[in-house]
Amino acid sequence: MKKERLKIKTERIEFFSDAVIAIIITLMVLDIHLPKIEDNATSAQIFHQLKGVLPNIFAFMISFAVLGVYWTNHHQFYKAVEYTDWKLLYYNLHFLFWCSLIPLTTSLLAENYDKPAITMIFGIHMLAVGGAFGLLNAHAIRNGLFTKNISPKIFRQIKRVNILSTSLYLIATFAGYVSVYISIAIYAFVPTLYFFPKNVEFEIDETG
Repeated sequence: MKKERLKIKTERIEFFSDAVIAIIITLMVLDIHLPKIEDNATSAQIFHQLKGVLPNIFAFMISFAVLGVYWTNHHQFYKAVEYTDWKLLYYNLHFLFWCSLIPLTTSLLAENYDKPAITMIFGIHMLAVGGAFGLLNAHAIRNGLFTKNISPKIFRQIKRVNILSTSLYLIATFAGYVSVYISIAIYAFVPTLYFFPKNVEFEIDETG
């Protein structure tokens, strides 16, 4: 008897992932605490107090961009995957687990951005998130979950950008011991590599 793989549609996993990422972003912004402004505070005093919030806002912007990139690519990923399987569900949970820790490392970076050990921890976390998303792709490729006629050019483009971003994160992880600002600049730059993701392209079979 021929065995047939149980085909699981992707709608629920997409809805669940969208909800989790939305909650993560909400938790990050709630962690930004504005100073209490006195009624008789001068403009100079107000700007001086708000200046202390800038590291939190900048760290939020970096992590928001990272999550935005992963959400966009997650959407593109499931656009190319017609069906999922049980293992992919767990790989997806693994990816969301590392994403769920982003508010913690974002807060850590905002409060201690001048410490090389902290920029290193942030970099290791970014590598873990990227690695978890890479496992999603690897499992889908290995088990033939992608649509059969998806263009190989898309895989090559994604691979090139992923290698570049991983290399930059590795540099940033240790660059903090030279200057924390090098690390932070790289963390801010890497998401821009994905700001304009390629649409999934399909090859048309004209033989049949």
